Amino acid sequence: MEEPASFNKIRTLIVEDDKAVSLIYKNGLPEEVFEKRLLADGNDALEIYREWKPDILILDIMLPGTSGYAILKSIREEMQSADTAIVMATALSGREAVMDCLSLGIQGYIVKPFTHKEIGQRVLGYYRKTNPERAETALALLEVLKDPAHKDGPQVSAVP
Repeated sequence: MEEPASFNKIRTLIVEDDKAVSLIYKNGLPEEVFEKRLLADGNDALEIYREWKPDILILDIMLPGTSGYAILKSIREEMQSADTAIVMATALSGREAVMDCLSLGIQGYIVKPFTHKEIGQRVLGYYRKTNPERAETALALLEVLKDPAHKDGPQVSAVP
């Protein structure tokens, strides 16, 4: 299925060092809705952020190189950028970690673990805070993509 011609994919920069979690993003954020770039450490995140100007930034807090918290702080305080919806996705669930990130203007905080089945809706739910109209369109497209009747191509069986 092709996305509607008027739908511009949502640029999503994901900074995540865990390969299993990266796979969840790859599978749970469909290509028809999200244009994704994945980074495995925080060192290049700010440069890619400046150049690519993503709609959504998903950050792990504990990263090799520059931490997700330092990236968040730089974007919100030094660059004074509020256009991008920032979602922290981390194993840190303590109140202090959440409050520190909230004070810097994040749109969402997801505690790991999570599944590929839920991540798209959760991320778009947080994106709704910065761009409600595009988020609603993307959520509707996600629902269409979930419907097995709308899958591309013929159904192939495994019978030899």
